[in-house]
Amino acid sequence: MPRKTMNTSEKKGRGPSGSGSPSRALRNSASPSLAATTNNRAGSSSSSGGGSAVIAPPPRAALSGTSSPAPDDHRNHERGNSGSQAAPGSATTTSGSSGSSNAALLPATAAAVAAASVTSMAHLLKEKDARIVHLERELGIMESEFQRELDKLSTTESETALFWQAKHSALNQQFLRTDTELRLLRTEVELREAERNELRAGWESMRRDLRERDAEVRNLKSQIRGLKEWVSNSTRSNGQAQTSDEVFGDGMARLGNGLQNWVLVHFRKAKLDLAKADGQALEELGRLVPMYEDLVSAPKVHLLQSVVSRIVVELVFDAYFVGLSSDQAQQFTHMETLLASYAGSPEPINQWRSLTLTILKREAAQKMQVETSRVTETVVSRVNALLSSITDTKPTEARDQGLAALVNSAIDLSRLFVVQKAVFKVSMPEILPHQKIMFDPATMEDIGGEDEESLTEREICCVTFPGIIKRGDENGGHLQYRNVISKARVLCSPE
Repeated sequence: MPRKTMNTSEKKGRGPSGSGSPSRALRNSASPSLAATTNNRAGSSSSSGGGSAVIAPPPRAALSGTSSPAPDDHRNHERGNSGSQAAPGSATTTSGSSGSSNAALLPATAAAVAAASVTSMAHLLKEKDARIVHLERELGIMESEFQRELDKLSTTESETALFWQAKHSALNQQFLRTDTELRLLRTEVELREAERNELRAGWESMRRDLRERDAEVRNLKSQIRGLKEWVSNSTRSNGQAQTSDEVFGDGMARLGNGLQNWVLVHFRKAKLDLAKADGQALEELGRLVPMYEDLVSAPKVHLLQSVVSRIVVELVFDAYFVGLSSDQAQQFTHMETLLASYAGSPEPINQWRSLTLTILKREAAQKMQVETSRVTETVVSRVNALLSSITDTKPTEARDQGLAALVNSAIDLSRLFVVQKAVFKVSMPEILPHQKIMFDPATMEDIGGEDEESLTEREICCVTFPGIIKRGDENGGHLQYRNVISKARVLCSPE
């Protein structure tokens, strides 16, 4: 490649020299030997250099007539010195002798110039060849590095492609598994929905059946109630009708719930403080609830409800007939005792009592109103006095009216008990110190919400509301028969 470039430049250099330019013609006309020198130089250059280019001498060398091959050659300096030394001695030398000597030096100068040019060109060619070799070596190194980097990139690209292919394959497999699981889950959901719809249809059918059964049960209960009333009316003695046991059970349940609600409403925020109670209040509390000290740590509603229930039982349910004075009640008691001493069985005594008290019950609303009101006021005043002394609450009109309504309901229920031929006993067990009363599932109902099986041998600590036990039949006989109409509400001691 460089040599072809040099040949091209050689052709360009030869073009003007052979075209007879004016400067070259002037040099040839000025010095006849310059043309010969130039021709010899061109011939030697073409013969020695072959295809290499020959650099022409500068114009000043051709015009000066010197035979110096180069300005810096040492022969020029020698010839200059000899010329300057001989100039004074040869001043008289003729121009013919100087022309002959210049003609003899021209071939040698041309040869030296040609040799120097060839040497210079050879040196340049060696440098260029060395440069070409160096560049080719660097090119080879760069090609090898490029090839190595290309191989490395190819390897990296292959590894990356393999990695992402494996990743894609794993993700595709995971997607296929997830899709399969999703299809299975959807199938299972469809099955579950079908089962749910089937169960829902069955549930609706069962609810319809249950409603039908409830309606049938209500119808049967109404029929049974009607039959009981018919039997009761059919077994009247002297025009007196007997009341069914369900009436007594429902009445006691309503009274117990009403008493509990009254305590919760009016004493929910009250604080129990026995320290401020006087001696009389503590004595009354100890008589009504002997184990009250053990109930201080329990919820206060149980203690308060027990106190109110005790007062109601003592003044209402334990009375011979509410509305009679103490003397009158005592006289009736003596008469019943006297009759019992002459009777051979308790049946006629119970019938006499039922008939007698039925007469009093018919006139109680009018002729016993004063005594009935006195009993109601006594219950309210005793409850207020005791509860105000052990709590931080004060009596209010609403609280007194609510309690008075409950007491009137208890009075009506007690009068209904005593006019029956059977003997009805209001049972409220009394818990005394150093005396254990065990839980009896037949006559007691636990208000703590525990299972009755776990309360079989548990001791009770509080009775919040009494129960009712019936003895005898509809005619007042067979007192050995015992029927629990309503269970007493008790609180069992913790384990």
